[in-house]
Amino acid sequence: MLMTTAPSHAPLVPSHVDKEVFRHVSGHFASGVTVITTRDSGQLFGTTASAVSSLSVEPPMMLVCLNRSSTTHAAIERSGVYAVNILSEAQGALARHFGRSGGDKFEDVPYRLSEEGVPLIEGALATLVCVVRETALGGSHTIFLGDAVAAEAQGGEPLAYYRGKFGRFEKEAERRAYELTREFVLSHREMPAPELDPDTITAELGLRQAQPVHNALVALTVESLVSRRADGAFVPTAITPELVDNLYDARATIETGVVETFLETAHDDELRRVIAAGEGLLSTPDIDERNVDDYLALHGAFHRALVGLSGSAQLVDTYRRLQIGTVWRTAFDEATWRTYFGNDVIPALVDAVARRDVDAAKVAIADFTSYFKAAVKSVIAERGGAI
Repeated sequence: MLMTTAPSHAPLVPSHVDKEVFRHVSGHFASGVTVITTRDSGQLFGTTASAVSSLSVEPPMMLVCLNRSSTTHAAIERSGVYAVNILSEAQGALARHFGRSGGDKFEDVPYRLSEEGVPLIEGALATLVCVVRETALGGSHTIFLGDAVAAEAQGGEPLAYYRGKFGRFEKEAERRAYELTREFVLSHREMPAPELDPDTITAELGLRQAQPVHNALVALTVESLVSRRADGAFVPTAITPELVDNLYDARATIETGVVETFLETAHDDELRRVIAAGEGLLSTPDIDERNVDDYLALHGAFHRALVGLSGSAQLVDTYRRLQIGTVWRTAFDEATWRTYFGNDVIPALVDAVARRDVDAAKVAIADFTSYFKAAVKSVIAERGGAI
């Protein structure tokens, strides 16, 4: 007979974190987006879900978590079968549609019925049909463990869910190629402008394929950092006072919009992250040749953290693409850096953010933009009107 003994210590009673804190923190986990569908007594049901995972390969099983208040949950309990429709990056509207309650979810939504009779959404990146083997309870949700009885997939990119927003997973290789190519372009600004050959850049950067570099150069033309000659060759775009105005005015517009919309209501944890980045920037000792790179990194991190109050990874990425600190790293001399560092516009902005003072933060953003544009334009003038 199997004997068990009670633990020698009292059972641990968890002290749960605040639900809003939990929702905020757990939202930092990026996941794919699915629509879980089923059919019961001839009626179709579907709901958006991101708590989905492959459970095992032998046997093939999928795990799906659904709120017990969902009508789809009740339908799956009755039918014993469900489909996991993995959405493509173009189906964000569909994810929002199935995330709502009530109404005919399948009206105007193209679908077909599987052999098991469950609806499969047309255009989905992949679908899996599962027969419920067992269930388990977890808080307000039921965990459905299903045997995968049918599966198919097509080419494309998945829809992503991150911090309450739908978007796309950017391929790591493409992202890395873009970052390295951008840095290469900004640091190779000899006059006359050198030709930016994708094959040469690929070799110098130690990358395997030239196509991601070519794609990055095309993207940089949109950012006005690269131009194309009449023969199609890529060359660095000269940085002029007009380009400086465009870049820094765009940055100011983004930061001002974020401050107006999100500063007063930002989560404390997010605000502390911005303040910490600002304090790290302000604690930098006098700038010289040895620490200018560190200062530029801290400077960029602070502004991106500020934009990050929006909760939008896309907006942060847009802002990041407006930063060209590498150019100033080579164009500014030590005296210019010391003059710039000695100005009080950054401390004023950090202080305003810490106090959640929207008006003061907007003034500080405007002052910073005007001050730095003037400093940059003076260096450009010394270089003959372009860098």
